[in-house]
Amino acid sequence: MSSLAAALDAKDQYTQGHSLRVAEYAVDLGGAVGLSEADRRNLRRAGRLHDIGKIGISLDYLNKPGKLTTEEYELVKLHPQFGFDICKPLRTMGPLLSLIRGHHERLDGRGYPDGLTEEQIPITLRCLTIADIYDALTTDRVYRKAYIREDALEIMRKEASAGMWDARLIDTFAGVVLKIPALR
Repeated sequence: MSSLAAALDAKDQYTQGHSLRVAEYAVDLGGAVGLSEADRRNLRRAGRLHDIGKIGISLDYLNKPGKLTTEEYELVKLHPQFGFDICKPLRTMGPLLSLIRGHHERLDGRGYPDGLTEEQIPITLRCLTIADIYDALTTDRVYRKAYIREDALEIMRKEASAGMWDARLIDTFAGVVLKIPALR
């Protein structure tokens, strides 16, 4: 598992450390909502591997400074399925597969790859998704600068009010993340 995560970090300098931070944020949020030790362990492992499917995506798309074309975006959206396919043959990955595959699902059913809706998205997957969104917003990307954490949380709250994310979990996450000393 560590080798797979290291391979991903080695491929894309812009997201180095992303998976580790997502794992820790997800575990912290899972603890705050009372998830079991086993669920938190699975969140840590899945957080480390959630983007492993990006190994199958061209760096030209992942590091493109401008807006992706529709075709490029459709290819990037395949990474959760690729990650699922990479990890599926490994017996120890069984509990992580739905987390890896589903980390871009949205409560309103407009996520990918499966278009899951609110009742189909377990709390563990919601925790992982919130952690992933937060870290993506608060780190520099080739196409934009990082948001400060307060602005990132505000963006997430607005998206939750539009039905994309779990608003109660975002409020809980805000309480968790605001206890961590700010990096900026």
